[in-house]
Amino acid sequence: MNIIRNKLTGCCIIFFAIVFFITGTVSGINAQEPGILQNFQRGDKLPPISLRTFNDPSNPSFTPGNGKPSVIMFFSIRPKFRKKRSLVLLSALSDIANRYKTKLDVIGIYSDNQKASTVQTYIENSGVDVRVYNDGQKTAYNSYGVFMMPLIILADSEGKLHEVIPYNFNIRDLMENNIKFLLGEIDKDELATSLQPKQNIVKSKEEKEYIRRVNYGKIMLSKKMYGQAVREFSTAAKLMPDSIDAHIGLGYALLKTDKYDRAEVSFKKALEITPESDDAIAGMGLVHYARDEIEQALVELEKAFIAPEPRLEVVITLAEIYEKKGQDDKANRFNKLAVTMLMALFEQRWK
Repeated sequence: MNIIRNKLTGCCIIFFAIVFFITGTVSGINAQEPGILQNFQRGDKLPPISLRTFNDPSNPSFTPGNGKPSVIMFFSIRPKFRKKRSLVLLSALSDIANRYKTKLDVIGIYSDNQKASTVQTYIENSGVDVRVYNDGQKTAYNSYGVFMMPLIILADSEGKLHEVIPYNFNIRDLMENNIKFLLGEIDKDELATSLQPKQNIVKSKEEKEYIRRVNYGKIMLSKKMYGQAVREFSTAAKLMPDSIDAHIGLGYALLKTDKYDRAEVSFKKALEITPESDDAIAGMGLVHYARDEIEQALVELEKAFIAPEPRLEVVITLAEIYEKKGQDDKANRFNKLAVTMLMALFEQRWK
């Protein structure tokens, strides 16, 4: 595992250096800036869409703006892990469309050249009340510069990009609060307040000790003091076994010391608490990869990649897997993303 890790890190750094010094810039996805598409930034006018819909055999065009905010969802139902998220989110969009009716334009865009019949059947049988466009050739996907799916794009009443929201556990709340802002129901300060994580004002002695241990564990892990990190996270997990952070931290500390079986146990405990934890899913994928269980690793790491902020080691490992499979285009895309993420880390450290 250490040899593989050193190889991956070295390759990525070399690739980063070559691209940076030759071009002075790095192309690819900027995963560190939510709200940015590859082709558009906040305030940019979004282009019209002209595709056939699943709901209507005609060819209606759609233009963001027209005096009302727009909610646009890009989605696919492949691979299987993406299907559940996409269809749940599509139903949520239908609820929003019905609630706000004439105040919003709400559409879905299916950007995949397979499984269109499954989407058609779902729309017909589930009562989804949203126009869904069939983007099988990824025309709109490429025009907008979408970087992961499912993805929500919000535009203001002039059709200018307001926000981009990758899928996460509270994406519905994020959509709702941004919609209220675009409709003038809340102001900028109220929007910012609504997006702040909820915190308990009063914490018990046990909670305070748990937080202290987890924070110490994170510091030890960042300083590569893995034995101390294991101790801190283990103590925290005993204090509050139903809290996820200690199990995830312990899993990564054990992974760093090549204790794969124990790391797997920790990540499984985390998934029992939160089945869609991106960090725990990523950890399981990395455990499989360390054991050379490539296909199992690929399934888990692809799930982890569509997190709002995918972990660097996930991106690097996916690049390595696709390189081994001879899928050079995919490997190059993940290498470019790794470069972008490394650059962002470099810039943060030197600010």
